[in-house]
Amino acid sequence: MSPCSRVKWGAGITLLQVVIFIAVLVVLAGMFFPALNNCREPAHRILCRNNLNQLAKGMATYLNEFGDNRWYSYPLGRGLRRYDYCGSEWLASLYWTGVVPDPGVFLCPKTKDTNNDGADLGEHRAPSTFGPSSVSYAGMHLYSMTDEKGSAIPAAIPHDFPANRPMASDDTEGDVNHGTADNGGMAVLFFDSHVEFRTNTELDLEHAVGQKGGLLERLRN
Repeated sequence: MSPCSRVKWGAGITLLQVVIFIAVLVVLAGMFFPALNNCREPAHRILCRNNLNQLAKGMATYLNEFGDNRWYSYPLGRGLRRYDYCGSEWLASLYWTGVVPDPGVFLCPKTKDTNNDGADLGEHRAPSTFGPSSVSYAGMHLYSMTDEKGSAIPAAIPHDFPANRPMASDDTEGDVNHGTADNGGMAVLFFDSHVEFRTNTELDLEHAVGQKGGLLERLRN
């Protein structure tokens, strides 16, 4: 046998054997990583649910300690006109008031959204850097708290808002939080503080937020 016909690696391992070994590793990796991603998704959903539960607790805390047991939190200096602020600002007001001090609570673990550790959230109201990626949840507040005279308007959110009405959910602006494929879905927080995961067969995962006549019609990012 010619010396060139057999390339040795270590103790008699041929180049062909190395190539076969690498090919097997590639096949195994192709099988392993999708399974790993499937294992991660349930963890992401649990963390997302926990975030929404923290926001619900924050709203209850504000209601009891600062809202005179009548009104939920709202952005400082806002709410004198209808549509004065959006749902993500309504949720972020819990951060601005210090009720929910962890900026990570406002981000779904499955999206590319970032509030730069709270820098984009600011301290008292929405800074110029505040945007859809600062809070990756849509919030209820389609309407403002008061009218131009500062009086409560019928559309404002009182403490006795229907328990079966959604308070917040994953947003549908930009990247959809939990995917649009067959196993995708959305986490929905209701006013009684429970969270449900709705699948693509129950909601339009790309357009459900703000969809007229839909479950999430009154939510906005």
